[in-house]
Amino acid sequence: MDGITELACFLRKNRHLSIEDSLRLIECTLPPLRVLAFSGPVIIWPEKEFKQLTAAFVRCNKEAWQMSPNTSTALFTFPKDQGGLQIKMPRAIICPAVWGHLTRCCQFDDRTRQLAEITYKDALEKHGCLDMEVLQFEAEFLTWDQASQNSFVFACHLTSTLGIRLSWDPFNPDWIASAANIDLAQAMITTQHLVHIQYKNEWKWAQTMEVSAEGKLVTTRFEGGDTFTMKTEGQDTTTGCPTLREAIQRTFPTLV
Repeated sequence: MDGITELACFLRKNRHLSIEDSLRLIECTLPPLRVLAFSGPVIIWPEKEFKQLTAAFVRCNKEAWQMSPNTSTALFTFPKDQGGLQIKMPRAIICPAVWGHLTRCCQFDDRTRQLAEITYKDALEKHGCLDMEVLQFEAEFLTWDQASQNSFVFACHLTSTLGIRLSWDPFNPDWIASAANIDLAQAMITTQHLVHIQYKNEWKWAQTMEVSAEGKLVTTRFEGGDTFTMKTEGQDTTTGCPTLREAIQRTFPTLV
């Protein structure tokens, strides 16, 4: 909040900057200050603080456009074909961050997935819903604080209030994400499916040959004959190669 306030004051004092330069400054500066769209766990903002954040964000844009502080906020949210500027507001920025976090939680064969499944079932039972689509409809009528009690409900509340509907069955047993590590690796060995991997700045096709007893590592062979070992899931920061789940997700995105 202090950083956004400082930016708004800077734009106010430096009217010699062109509108284009001011908007570019906001684009480069606000995302890391807002900490809304990032790869870690999502921060659930209290409603009061989120409203303050949104107001500060709008004020920065008003200063960048050299508008009066009394200018209606609706000017920023109206569609462009109706004369609005249609900038992306904080609620629209945090929405994909929340859904992205939930997707990552559901992807891996670890305790994070089990905890996410419990959270999802609690959301459905508490609100008497059968699936995600019905939950989104129910979440539309909840307050910000009520929705914040459950991460899945909160994500559905965001999509509903933005006028978006998302179709997703995160724990369907037929999804690749629902398969255990060793079962997934063994299926790739049995079917001999190739995955597309970026290795040493070059995209190559590779086939899974063997899997360790614990299911954590697989031996993969490139089309040229070279072999290497890769992790089944998680993030591999040592070799620069994707994990098997990441490779499958990129090669067969509709199946994950």
